[in-house]
Parts: sequence; structure tokens; C-alpha cells
Amino acid sequence: MAQQGNRSGAHFKQGPAPKKRHRRKPTAQQQQQRRPSAQAPIPARPPRRRSKAPVVLVIVFVLLAALGIGGFFAWQHRPVTIVVDGERRTVFRQTSLADFAKGESPSVNPGNYVSVTGNVLREGKGNPYSVSVNGKEVGFDDTANFTLNGGEAIEFADGGDVMEEHTTETTELQPKLEFKVKQGTAEKGLDVQHGVVQYVAQWGKVGKHEIYHGKESGETSDGKVVEPAQNCIVIAQDVHPDNDEKIVALTFDDGPTNYTEPCLKILAENDVRATFNIIGEQTSYGASVVTETAEAGHVVASHSWDHPQLTKCTAKEIFEELSDTAAALKKCVGKDCTYLRPPYGSIDEDVWLASKGTITASFYWTHDSDDWATPGVQSIVSNSTLAMKPGSVILMHDGGGDRSQTMEALPQIISAWKSEGYRFVTVDELIASDSSIDLSAVKMGTMPADCVWPTEMA
Repeated sequence: MAQQGNRSGAHFKQGPAPKKRHRRKPTAQQQQQRRPSAQAPIPARPPRRRSKAPVVLVIVFVLLAALGIGGFFAWQHRPVTIVVDGERRTVFRQTSLADFAKGESPSVNPGNYVSVTGNVLREGKGNPYSVSVNGKEVGFDDTANFTLNGGEAIEFADGGDVMEEHTTETTELQPKLEFKVKQGTAEKGLDVQHGVVQYVAQWGKVGKHEIYHGKESGETSDGKVVEPAQNCIVIAQDVHPDNDEKIVALTFDDGPTNYTEPCLKILAENDVRATFNIIGEQTSYGASVVTETAEAGHVVASHSWDHPQLTKCTAKEIFEELSDTAAALKKCVGKDCTYLRPPYGSIDEDVWLASKGTITASFYWTHDSDDWATPGVQSIVSNSTLAMKPGSVILMHDGGGDRSQTMEALPQIISAWKSEGYRFVTVDELIASDSSIDLSAVKMGTMPADCVWPTEMA
């Protein structure tokens, strides 16, 4: 029987050693296949558990916002009290006036549906009511946007008419002439000038207005004014120099004649400037004298073409009298002469209307020397120096007849006024001394190109 080997260790008899194997060297392809990948996959991590707190906060915020908005809406539209035709009512705040009126059904009569001229086309088809809030009328078309907030006093009344559908045409609106007499101005009668001076205070300008053509009625009527016309305004008033400045104006009518140059010499010797009111037709032979007068510093004004009483002339005659004289004076003086001494001092609204803007101011007098009647030198002096006052205007003549008495009286008149502390000025300077007179329009010279002269009185 074969002896069993000792498994305990040292006395175990080992068998022959196993033969050593020789392994083949792997090919390059095999080495490549066995080489681990450069980017080995990363083991997946277990999903992270998200907190529910942000979601809860969002839900809470949304709920609070909804509650806030809802509360604000409820507060905005809370019941409030108003007064309707003297009786208290409760209405939700922010209710429109139109919606309230529908529920209220006020006991009033509706307006009518009318033509552009106001003729009734259909009764009761106008606005169902008219309404005022706190005493102020609210247009029917505005009631839908007018909200009630509480405390309003509402009053309903009969509805207004509604105009038919129409087309609109825009046309010019012509200015009119307004003639105004300033309070306190001395009236000198219907056939003479009111006030010492009359002047253009505002030039007229064209406006625009609409004309309606009814589609149903076929009628035509004036509509609303788009741009109001600017009326021409002429003001009549007396002259009161500021601070009662002692100034006086000498004026000479009916020249130029052979007396004009002696008159100019006397004025120059006394260092006095005056105003000469020229007859237009006399410039045909006295043009050089008119030029000399202006060059000496005197004012040249119109006295019409041939001295008619303008208030008894036709509109055409008035315009020709003034426009022809204006052209003649401009030829002599080289500039527009727009001041007028009306013959006999006679001018009214109709004369102004017919002038068509050829004059800017008309002036009267306070002292009539009566030299035209040749009453004697002392009488002329007395008439010209009686009741001296600031702003006086003395009427004398350098034409129209024998003026030798005038030439003799003139130095005495000048001396008398100077001895009382008065200074002689031209008419335009005299008028400018009164700051209550607005000469802005007059200083423009002639009517501006963007203005028009009226054809009828206001």
C-alpha cells in the first residue's frame, strides 16, 4: 500500500517542478485593444434631493400678491355715496357716469336729431340727457370716461340736440373794425373828431371758420371758429402827457403856399418844430417846399387832396382823397406819411372804414386860432394862448388865403408859451408823451403785409 504523504509541511515530498511556459509577445493591435481608454466613464452619482422651500415661498408670494391686488381692487371699487338731483345714492367707486345714468334712467326729455341749421329732423333722437357734476356740465360724449369717486353732486337735465352728419369746409373769417372812445374823452359832436387823437391800436388779421353742409338735409350753415379773426381797433382819446409835462404842438393847415417858407423861417429863428398838414393837389407846384419842410425836422401830414368834408363823401371818394395824398407826400418826403388832419376836423367811423389803412392816426386841436377868418393879430394871439395846459394843440394856417396876420402873430404866440415854461413838439411827439396811448401799430408805418383792412364795422 502506498504510504500517504505527510501534509503537514517539512516531511512532504514534492514532485518534479512544472515546465515553464513561454508566452508570445502581443502584437501592436492587441496592445492597443488592451490599453485602457484615455477618458474612462465617470461613475454616475446618485441624484441630489432638492429643497421644497423656494417653491413654497413662490406660492406664498403669489397668494399674498393676489390677495393684495384683490384687496386693492375691492377698495378701489368700494361703495360710495353721491347725491343725485338732491337725493343720496350709493354707487360703486370707479363706476362711469354713463353706466350710472343707464341704471338711473333719469326722468328727463331726450334731445332731437337736427339739421346743420337747427331744424328738427327726428324728435327724441338726440342725447337722452344732459348732466352736470358739482355744478359743471359734463359733455355727453365724455360721460363714459367720467368716473365717480364719491361725494359728487349730480344733476340731470333734458338731453341736447345731435346734429346730422355733415361735411366741413374751412373758409376765411374776415376781421371787422372796432371803434372805441376811451372813457373821459371829450365828445365834439357827430360831424367832428372824437378826442384829440384817433389811432390804430391793432391791425386786422384774417381768421378761419367752418361751414357745414348737411348730408341728409342738404342745408348749409356756419360752424365753429377754428381761428378767430383779429379785429382792427381804432381808439379815440385825449392826450395827457405823463407827469403833466409842459409841451404844446403847433400845427399848420392848407399848405404849401407862399406863406409856408416865411413860416419855416420864423420857426427856425425860435428853434421850434411844428406839424404841417399838406393839401395833396398843392404838391404839384410846391413839392420842393414840402421837401424843405421835412428836412427842417418838421412833421408832414395829410390834409386830404382838395379839402372836402370827408364825412359827406362816398367811400370811394374818401379812399381816393387819402391814397392820392399819401402817394404825393411820399414822393416829396421819401417815406410814408400816415397822420391825418381831417378837413374841418370832421372824421367818423365810416371815414376810417373807407380809408383802407392809408392812415394810422388822426388828430384834432385844443386851441383854434381862428386865423383863417383874419380877426386881427391880437385876436389870433389871444385865441392861441388862452387856458394853457399840457398836451395842447394849436390850429393855425399857412395857406387858404391871406396869412399875413398869422405870420405876425406867430412869434408872439411862441414867446407866450415859452414864457410859461412850455416846450414845442411835433404832433407825433405829443401823442407819444402819453404812455396810455399804445402806438405799437402806428409805429409800423403802414399796414403790415400779413394784415387786412376790414370792410364792415364790428
